[in-house]
Amino acid sequence: MTPHHLNPPLAGAGLASAAPGLSAGPATARRGLRYIEAPEQFEPDGLPSVYLAGTVDCPDWQSQAVRLLADAGFEGTVLSPRPSRNPAADPYAAWTPLGWQDRNIHRTSVVLFWNPIGHHHVRNCYEARLFTGRGGAVVVGCDPADPVQRAHRALLLHAVPWLPVADTLADTVSAALAELETAAAARH
Repeated sequence: MTPHHLNPPLAGAGLASAAPGLSAGPATARRGLRYIEAPEQFEPDGLPSVYLAGTVDCPDWQSQAVRLLADAGFEGTVLSPRPSRNPAADPYAAWTPLGWQDRNIHRTSVVLFWNPIGHHHVRNCYEARLFTGRGGAVVVGCDPADPVQRAHRALLLHAVPWLPVADTLADTVSAALAELETAAAARH
């Protein structure tokens, strides 16, 4: 499969309704948001990238995150482990050992966790990025209305107290964009 691009005129559209407007093409010729989902190949292209980490056992929050990033004018790549364009695909295949997630999560600029499966996933990802020298940021959000996510928030506060936890997906996306701006400013 080839990477797909969300063209700026379709930025406000949901992923499902925007599917006809998604186009394939070389990364160097594009403007706007490039969307890649499991099991598509990802090759970094020098532009910022965001990995959407979190559960797939819930409503499709990844499409909402893509829409929020597009609406904010994000120009870069968004990677999602949820195979939304191929309903026949195994939604858990991305997490096989040494699978799609393992190959790609450390190659992105920001890992965005929304309602993580467990606080240990966030901590492990944060520590791996810190100690491997690959850099990048980790941002996290937990829905305060969800009792499991309230527990994860408390555990994260104990495990990595310096890592802020957003309350909404929109705030988590904003935190990811802020991290990307900070990284860009530091390079200049």
